Amino acid sequence: MESAVNDLEKYKSIFYEMDEGLKWTDNKVLMMSASVYVMHERPFSIIRFKDLSDFIKKEASIFSPLKSNLRFTAAALMDITFDDPEDKFYDLVNLYDKLVENGFKKGNFTYIAALIILTDNRIGTTQDQIKRAKYIFKEMKKEHPILTTNEDYPLAVLLAELDGEVDEIVNRVEYFYRKLSRNQFTKGNHLQFLSHVLSLDTQHDQDVLINRAVQVYDQLKQISIKPKSILYPEIGLLSLIDQGGNELEVIQSIKNDLDRSKHFKWQKDINTKTAVNLTVSEKLKNSSVVETGLFTTMEAIMQAQQAAMMAGMIGAAAAANASNS
Repeated sequence: MESAVNDLEKYKSIFYEMDEGLKWTDNKVLMMSASVYVMHERPFSIIRFKDLSDFIKKEASIFSPLKSNLRFTAAALMDITFDDPEDKFYDLVNLYDKLVENGFKKGNFTYIAALIILTDNRIGTTQDQIKRAKYIFKEMKKEHPILTTNEDYPLAVLLAELDGEVDEIVNRVEYFYRKLSRNQFTKGNHLQFLSHVLSLDTQHDQDVLINRAVQVYDQLKQISIKPKSILYPEIGLLSLIDQGGNELEVIQSIKNDLDRSKHFKWQKDINTKTAVNLTVSEKLKNSSVVETGLFTTMEAIMQAQQAAMMAGMIGAAAAANASNS
């Protein structure tokens, strides 16, 4: 509990620095960016963060999504991963171009997929990874043609790292989706996201993970956190931890603290997501999971989930602005 409280204070401190240094930036984007630094225990410098964000905006092509608030997402993820993030920017652009060449649509989520490939040192041959990810995405779209959109690119990239035939991977995702939809979970894109998250854990039996997810769902209701579909990815994260439901008291405490704070009180869903991410991240640091491949997988899931959420918010804001114009 004490470590989680310390992480909460770090999170608020970094957010306040960002908010002061980037006054006209969407608070939701800064909230998610701040949590990235805390989860990865990367010392934060507002000067370094601003300089890197400005560099990305300057170097991005004229119509690139990186001219938007997406640059803050990219800056946070690259800053926590590399000692020379500016040099890595050109690798990011090259990866993005390769994804587009292989059929991924231009936009925010393709940049997020490129960021995941760039920052994940488990990935082998990039071209093979990209082709496999695209094949997985196409097979997912066959199963759920309406639900599967470019928002699923980041997790398709992570699923492409799994061993086995693509058909087996897609069937695994579909098994989770069908089973969970019969156990209180509402069908839709968020349930598909949850199914992807659970599919990335190949160390536990599928039904064990499903039972854990159902249990966490019920436990959330018991502590007055409505398990709405936007929180399904967080239910997935907690399901990957043995007795993940035992962390809900800490999660509730962090969420309540943020809900009472002036800068965060209007973002209750993000507060819940942040509380889960900070708690799970802290749990992983002191867990036997560290010694398994699941540790790296869970870190990658949290990174992908946060980045995808930020990309979605940025895209929605851009669409709203265009509509208002």
